[in-house]
Amino acid sequence: MKRNLSALKKALQFGISGAVGGFAGNLLTEPFMHRLNNSESVFDSVLSTARWFGLVGGGIATAVMFGYYYYIKGKPQIKQSLKNGGLFGLIAGAVSGAIAEGIFSGIGDGENELLRVICWGIAGSLLGLGLAKRIPNLGMLRGAGGGGVGGVLGGCLFILFAYSLSGTAGRLAGCAAIGFWIGIMLVVAETLFNKAWLVISYDTGVNRTLTVGAEPVTFGSDENLSIICIPNVAPLAMRFQLEAGQIVCENFDSGAVSYLRSGDQKRIGNCTITVGNSDLPAATSAQVSPSIISQKSTASASASRQFLLKLGSRVIPLTAGTQLFASDIPSLTATASNGVVATVISRSRNELSLGLTNLGDRSWWATDSQGDIKMVEPENTLTLALGTKIEFGEIEGEIVGS
Repeated sequence: MKRNLSALKKALQFGISGAVGGFAGNLLTEPFMHRLNNSESVFDSVLSTARWFGLVGGGIATAVMFGYYYYIKGKPQIKQSLKNGGLFGLIAGAVSGAIAEGIFSGIGDGENELLRVICWGIAGSLLGLGLAKRIPNLGMLRGAGGGGVGGVLGGCLFILFAYSLSGTAGRLAGCAAIGFWIGIMLVVAETLFNKAWLVISYDTGVNRTLTVGAEPVTFGSDENLSIICIPNVAPLAMRFQLEAGQIVCENFDSGAVSYLRSGDQKRIGNCTITVGNSDLPAATSAQVSPSIISQKSTASASASRQFLLKLGSRVIPLTAGTQLFASDIPSLTATASNGVVATVISRSRNELSLGLTNLGDRSWWATDSQGDIKMVEPENTLTLALGTKIEFGEIEGEIVGS
């Protein structure tokens, strides 16, 4: 639900940005529109349309990039938007406009409105393809598809406005509609067809959604190193990437590498990051034990001879075979008649590699020493590590060493 609301806000933001860009781009061309309207040959029409939609495309691309940067950084990035959107948008718009006009005037004789809409779709597709190379993990197919659908929808409105409004007003409204729908459909395509994503929830209540793919999504305090800038953390603190269908998180502070499942969370600075994976839903992933590789946690465990569970003033030794009862943790209820709510198992021949299996009727929440949050559902096992805090309902415990 949180992801859908965030994606909706993102789509509207991209759409409004694209509309402003399309409007502004066409506004720049209006003094020269008489040349396009008075073109006497197909070549002149193609050249004039290339110039016209080059400026419109540049305006849409710049504005969409502005919307993207504002969405992920929370502040205007005009220089970056012009740098990464203006030139390529100008070129992509000019090329797509020339191709569309060539098809429309050369094949359709300038009369077929259906063909005009198809041409707008081609123009939008090429523009979306160009934007896909600027927006991380959007993907060429999603960019081209979203831009194409947006171009068709915007093209339909362009024709409607062209017939219902005066020449200048119709073109301005039409180009704004094209920019709006291209921006909207890029986000729709990204949301519908992405395999993995991150929902970033700030302490202020703001939520943002980013797609995870082959290109890493980075977090840190240095804007030159990080896509998402988080104050008061390391310059490059954390990186997420999709590898072989798994979301991999690297914590640069601790050296830990985590293989995350849908629903897993990470805490960094002033935000909580929740992982989503359409190929591995939470109901399935709950059957898989959390997988964390950490050089620091391994070294700490080796230095300790025994794990202890600290529950308030009580300390319970945890060795292979230890059973915890409802009398030990009153907030839990056993599912079996013997009253056991948790048991310690050995995960390998190494006696220090232990796990705590949930035998109760409710899930636990475990937070390790790095701030990573895991949900341990009934019948699942949590690997024991020093510094891990476990919420057993209303009672909180901590794994300490002897």
